[in-house]
Parts: sequence; structure tokens; C-alpha cells
Amino acid sequence: MVTTVTLQPPFEYYWWVILIAAILAAAAIAIVLYVLNKYFHIFSKLFSKPKSQIKTPPAKLLYQIKEDYIGQLQQLSLAYGSRSMDKRTAYQRLSLLIRGFVKEATGINVENYTKAEIKAFGIRHLDNLMEEYYVPEFAEEERASGRDFVNSCNIALGVIRTWS
Repeated sequence: MVTTVTLQPPFEYYWWVILIAAILAAAAIAIVLYVLNKYFHIFSKLFSKPKSQIKTPPAKLLYQIKEDYIGQLQQLSLAYGSRSMDKRTAYQRLSLLIRGFVKEATGINVENYTKAEIKAFGIRHLDNLMEEYYVPEFAEEERASGRDFVNSCNIALGVIRTWS
């Protein structure tokens, strides 16, 4: 006895059913992420800028701070000119001086911040000043060879003198 079986065609999804399912899944994920962020503040910590209050010292104190760091920068430039230190060491000391000045002038301890984090503060001329010492301080000797340390010191002096 021969039996024939006829199979039904497989169940096919129409494109609009798949589209609706994808939209519902995306909406469900968005709602879950919104609720998690609302209660646990997950994403606000990831995308927030550094928070700090920039404290400007009184004009007399700022003048003293500026004069102190101008003197230190001039001594550093003279020490480099007399060949008592190499270029990398000089740029590292320049970095410390600039970061120390910013800390005293604004109250922000920028010693542990990266260049991008410092730029996020939006302090005028500070990002240009950091460009002067950042590459020579951390780069290999051949990348720092095109930089003139005395010129970098003069740029730093100009920024400190015009700091307000």
C-alpha cells in the first residue's frame, strides 16, 4: 500500500513582520537603557566632562604667581641653553611648570589629566600651550627634533603673561 504525503510550504515571514519585530525590539532596548540610566546614572558618568570649579585668585596674588612662574621659566630656558639638561628633560620640566601654574592660577589640579581632559575645561590658550610640550615630552627623539625648546618657553611665557 502506497501512501502519499503532501507537505505544506514552510511558514514564510513577510518583510513587514520582520520590520515591526525589529522596531519593537529596538524600542524595548531603548526603554530598558533609559530606565537603567535614570536609576543608576550609567551613561551620565561615561559621557560627562570633568567637573571642577575654576577659582580665580585675587589680582595681586595672580600677579605674584605669574611673576614666580615667569622667573622659573626663564631659569629653565637658561639651564637648557647652557646644555645642563637634554631636550626631553627640559620639556618634562616645562610641563611641570605649566601644570603647576594652572593649578595655582585656577585651583584645578591638572597634573593627572590627559591633554583631551584639559582641553575639555575650555581654558583659553591652555590647549595651544599644551601642544608645545606634549609631543616632545612623550614622543621619541626623532619626532621631537623639529621642536625648538627656547621657542616653546617663549610661547609659555607669553601665555602666562597674558593670563587673566
